[in-house]
Amino acid sequence: MSSHSSENTEELFIELFTQYERHIRAFVRSTGLDWAAVDDVVQTVSLVMWRKWDQFDPETEFMNWARVIARFEVLKFRRTMGRDRHVFHGDLMKLLADASEEGEEKVSSEQYLVCLQACLDQLPARSRELIRASYQGDKSIKEVAADLGKSATALYKALNRIRTQLQGCIEGRLNAS
Repeated sequence: MSSHSSENTEELFIELFTQYERHIRAFVRSTGLDWAAVDDVVQTVSLVMWRKWDQFDPETEFMNWARVIARFEVLKFRRTMGRDRHVFHGDLMKLLADASEEGEEKVSSEQYLVCLQACLDQLPARSRELIRASYQGDKSIKEVAADLGKSATALYKALNRIRTQLQGCIEGRLNAS
């Protein structure tokens, strides 16, 4: 980037960040953070990206670079939040973020998030409760299973069925739109 003038570099950053900000915001939201947290994290992401702008390789995809920074900032934010029971655990955050990345290839992040939320809302209450119990808070799967009177294996199988159900629902909604 040193071959560009400072002004051109600033303009390029502003142009790319403005173009992709809503995608970055949707990606951060897909990790399970609430909207207020998303605003905080996206603001931090923009600052980190600006500080590291001289490390950006123009030959790479801007959104891929932004997504890496955003993922680290979400993890940092979650560590800071620590025991907030309304923040998803890393496993679900990674699952949602990975699914968002896959979905983004075909559809916008916003479409994907709308479908994800609708599919989560359609889950039976028991399934939603299993998701919450397993991915929120600071308990291990074994502890959650014990609380529910299940074996860890049974809980893993149930969660796998729910994830498969969510994936099918999301894909169905995306294909229908």
